[in-house]
Amino acid sequence: MNRLLLFVVVVLFPLLSLAQTPTQPVYPKTVVYTSFFVPIVSTSSKATTWNFSNSFTIGFATGINVVYSDRFGFSYDVSPVITTTDGNSRVSNFIFDPGPFFRFKNGFLLITRMAFETAGRFGESTVLTKVFSPQKKNSLFVALGIPLRFGNNLPPSIGASVFFGIAFK
Repeated sequence: MNRLLLFVVVVLFPLLSLAQTPTQPVYPKTVVYTSFFVPIVSTSSKATTWNFSNSFTIGFATGINVVYSDRFGFSYDVSPVITTTDGNSRVSNFIFDPGPFFRFKNGFLLITRMAFETAGRFGESTVLTKVFSPQKKNSLFVALGIPLRFGNNLPPSIGASVFFGIAFK
């Protein structure tokens, strides 16, 4: 009986206490993601352009998020953009979007990125993201992007894009 009690105290008790200890996230940590996005509309003082009207544009965003806490991190995003017009496709732009993000309850993120385009435009991209089905190794997300652009002898413009993607933890 004493041996059984000694076994329980020495072997099983530490295992039981470890099993009940909640795990705390370790920061910083990295999350990589990939997504595709479809610009819906872009408007300026000269024109409003809808995707699907005379051409089709799609982008492929890939990036790394460095998460510093439960509430804050920094994102590095690159996005080639492909445009198809009259049956001809080409890479029409390449965007580099670094910037901070802010995490909220229920899987919402607000990302405020600087934007630099090979098409000669620059500006800011605000992205509101909702994470769905968070898993231990990955999660799906949908986002609404609001790009604000300047430069290249064009009037300032604002647009809207929809993103669909997956993040890998």
